[in-house]
Amino acid sequence: MNEPVAAWHEEHANFAKLLNLLEGQLNLFHRSQTPNYALMLDIMCYMTHYPDLLHHPREDRAFEVVKERVPSLGWLVDELMAEHVIAVQNSAQLVSDLDSVVNGAILPRESVETPGREYIAHFRHHMAREEADLFPIVAKTLNARDWAAIDHAVKPAADPLFGANAPTQYEVLRREIVREASAGAEI
Repeated sequence: MNEPVAAWHEEHANFAKLLNLLEGQLNLFHRSQTPNYALMLDIMCYMTHYPDLLHHPREDRAFEVVKERVPSLGWLVDELMAEHVIAVQNSAQLVSDLDSVVNGAILPRESVETPGREYIAHFRHHMAREEADLFPIVAKTLNARDWAAIDHAVKPAADPLFGANAPTQYEVLRREIVREASAGAEI
């Protein structure tokens, strides 16, 4: 497997951690507890910035190459790229709703929980399809010249949460990820 696809695997693992955190917050509703809306908003702000603006556009470029070279997979590429569009729309709406709550709006629980759970389910399913159905083909099909063209079209950028020089904007979220990882290790 080549390096960019391996990086996508790692990014998917990081996205899964955030989806687990988001799901944990949504589960608090059913224990008569109040979720940490600011934490949920931080998660979704990250998801609208890194995956939506950098990760998915790079995948789309690679998927287009696969579609061109392996036309029989065009339907799969089209479906996965359409799912990227849906993820962007759903994440933007969820950010808007969470931002409203954080800024004092009173919304019914369902207006956060239902779209939050739908977003999580969609994103998990999407990553599983990419990992199983398309990443192996991308790794075999694209060459160094293709990856250079992708880098030129969509500039690689450091991950603002999981990268080495992450800004303080996500400090609370980073601490929560470490706390959750530690709690999971104790179980």
